[in-house]
Amino acid sequence: MRTFCLTILTVLASLMIIPSQCNAKINDSLLKEAKLHTVWQSAVALNANEKVEQMTVLGNYIYILTNNNYLFCMDRNDGRQVFSLSAADTGMPVSQPADYNNTAFFVAANELLAIDLVSGNELYKKKIEFPASLKPAVNSNYFYIAGMDKQLHVTDHNMFTIFRVNPDDRSDITSVVANETSIAFGTAGGKVYCMDANQPVKCWEYKTDGAIEAAVVKKDNAIYISGKDTNLYKLDAKTGKRIWKFYTGCFLGVSARVTDNAVYQNAPNKGLYAIDPNSGKQMWLSREDADLLAEDAATNTAYVISKKNVCEVMDNKNAKRLYTINFEAVSAFATNPNDSKMYVMEDNNIFCIEPIAK
Repeated sequence: MRTFCLTILTVLASLMIIPSQCNAKINDSLLKEAKLHTVWQSAVALNANEKVEQMTVLGNYIYILTNNNYLFCMDRNDGRQVFSLSAADTGMPVSQPADYNNTAFFVAANELLAIDLVSGNELYKKKIEFPASLKPAVNSNYFYIAGMDKQLHVTDHNMFTIFRVNPDDRSDITSVVANETSIAFGTAGGKVYCMDANQPVKCWEYKTDGAIEAAVVKKDNAIYISGKDTNLYKLDAKTGKRIWKFYTGCFLGVSARVTDNAVYQNAPNKGLYAIDPNSGKQMWLSREDADLLAEDAATNTAYVISKKNVCEVMDNKNAKRLYTINFEAVSAFATNPNDSKMYVMEDNNIFCIEPIAK
């Protein structure tokens, strides 16, 4: 029934695009006042009482997961739907997406789900032979999957186990990132380990003073750790040497959002910090409990959204708020650290919004 409804919605959207935009609370006149415009708008076929649980920007795609474990994937540049499917039965865990070689991967209900991002077809679901629920990591040779048995399982693409890794702090693995040469993973014991991607050889480890609950983030030659010890760390990805440490005064349970111009860290009940990525010094603090929507690198301007659905436009260079936008109608949003496009939802409509070019 959902496929039929989606077809009807697609036809209506193509025939009635102007009325749809006029009836939306997020409309062009509101955006124009804030020097923004809508790049595209698409309807998502949500069932009655179905809610969006999470929106994730990854590569050229935006992934939407509902509370019924239904997955939608849109091309984030033009709003075209790439696929929609049921990832797992309602109530079963579904991980954040990973991608490699035009394929999206999820750990869903203890299966590895692979979807072709060119055709939108499901490639396979493979049973994972150990309990797992976290986002997988993948490169050309292997999958790296954190098991609930406190081991990192390294398998080939046929899910045959190559080797396993036991962290020496004997605690749960909370996230994994990988490239062709190395892997890094954080633990509930407060350690980050870096290993050779092809063999169980440790390159380095770094110990924090509390658990690491948030996923570690790797960008360029650096790794960022948001710790429960209230600190945000930047490490050299090759050596593990600490580049800087930033004190927030709050237990950090959400990963840093890292761009070329800033590192944004949510500190619960305090605000959103913007931190200089080179010096590790504070640029500004938004007093609302906010998160990043996007950053306009051309103007070094950040767009952040608070729990009260107020979008603050922040001048990074001069560390001041320029103006605010009422996003009261926003029901869900994605964080995009890659460019200036913002992705927000109003009911079952998803909007891509960006600053008007000068």
